[in-house]
Amino acid sequence: MKGVAYAAGTVLNALATGIGSAFGIDLRTVVEIKPDEGSEVRVVINGVERRSMVAERILRAEKISGEVTVESEIPDGSGLGSSSAFVNALLVAVKKLKGEVLNAHEILKTNARISLEAGISYTGAFDDASASLIGGFVVSDNTKMRLYRWDRISSHAAVLIPHFKRGKVNWREIRSNSARILPAVKDAMNGDYCSAMRKNTEYYCEMIGYPLEIARAGWEIGVCCGLSGNGPSFVAFGSKSEMKSVANVWKNYGEVRIRRVVEKPVEKFIVPESIFIKT
Repeated sequence: MKGVAYAAGTVLNALATGIGSAFGIDLRTVVEIKPDEGSEVRVVINGVERRSMVAERILRAEKISGEVTVESEIPDGSGLGSSSAFVNALLVAVKKLKGEVLNAHEILKTNARISLEAGISYTGAFDDASASLIGGFVVSDNTKMRLYRWDRISSHAAVLIPHFKRGKVNWREIRSNSARILPAVKDAMNGDYCSAMRKNTEYYCEMIGYPLEIARAGWEIGVCCGLSGNGPSFVAFGSKSEMKSVANVWKNYGEVRIRRVVEKPVEKFIVPESIFIKT
């Protein structure tokens, strides 16, 4: 049985305030479960067998054993929600295997709890998980595990996977200066994703130590772009021609991929009203 989830590009990192915003990008993670009669859980990721405590925990809780095969286009530790996508796809595969209803809110809450308990995320990454599972642009309260907004916007995305590695994240310092990011929170809540992304990038590039010149190169040609997650990847969204333009200015920094922004869920989910915070 298979489950599919997408990458997530950041508009607003939730680390400082608990409020986050992200959008789905058509870089896929596909998880297939092949159950057997044994007691072991074997995990093979992009052709390499690995130990996954998260996969073992989820499957053993459901009394499932067998092989979990993962094929993912999302680089690990890139700031593109690879862990959220993996857990989403695995939970979807488990639900389908058991013949259960695909309730998006229940899957996302389970994902966030697992992420927190396993130490995968500082905040539970409800924003990344939501964008990964149901697509579109989302604004979330990660502490409440609910959404303020879910906007479907037809556009393309560019993803820069740079040559340099992830910087050191000092979450205490980031949170102690959280007042500086509040204007970006306001923009995201109003659906001004481009402005929120710019302010978010200025803050987190300074806090983590990434070169702001990468984002500025996009801003100078009028493209909405910024740092994704805790980095090191940068993302952009807009028309296909705009993404080709930003890819041209980013090509010297690393690998650039152009994909569609995901506008809708890959599966037939129930997206209940309970997932939304009424404002």
